[in-house]
Amino acid sequence: MQINRIVNSIFTSNTFVLTDGNSQDCWLVDVGDIEPILQEVGNRRVKGVFITHTHYDHIYGINKLVKHFPECVVYTSEHGKEGLFSSKLNFSRYHDDPMVFEGKHIEVLEEGEEISLFPSIILKALYTPGHDWSCMSYYTDDLIFTGDSYIPNIKVITSLPKSNKTEAETSLERILELCKPRDVYPGHNEIQKL
Repeated sequence: MQINRIVNSIFTSNTFVLTDGNSQDCWLVDVGDIEPILQEVGNRRVKGVFITHTHYDHIYGINKLVKHFPECVVYTSEHGKEGLFSSKLNFSRYHDDPMVFEGKHIEVLEEGEEISLFPSIILKALYTPGHDWSCMSYYTDDLIFTGDSYIPNIKVITSLPKSNKTEAETSLERILELCKPRDVYPGHNEIQKL
């Protein structure tokens, strides 16, 4: 599996494009600026997008994405689904861009659920609330996407309306345990390779 990082224009959040040389399908983790995503995707089909949490800087390109790929499935937590349909919860109203999800395909993931991305590549869901109640991390045998639940060398922000400091600490412990044998792909800043 190849992973390309796009640094978005809003708060320099990360979008990751997951591809495989033998497949015309690809996957995303979070959705920001649509133009670089489309350039990176090329003639592939975006089969799904995994949302780490539903703050505006991690989802603002989602409606443009599903216009290009209407069958794309959006994977999120139960609270993430709620955030996709609330400009207050996803903070878009505070960015002068109130938005709610306009797509047709949402799948709520529970802790431990698995999605087959490519042959022999399984992505597992990990519920990691604290920064926001919608936070999910996703991991394979050798990497983990942590969103804003863990950004190496940055303290987790827990001062937002749906934040919880105690949950953030518990989630961070769980993430750090999984990070030991894995590369870390955070919601902001650089990838941390083993």
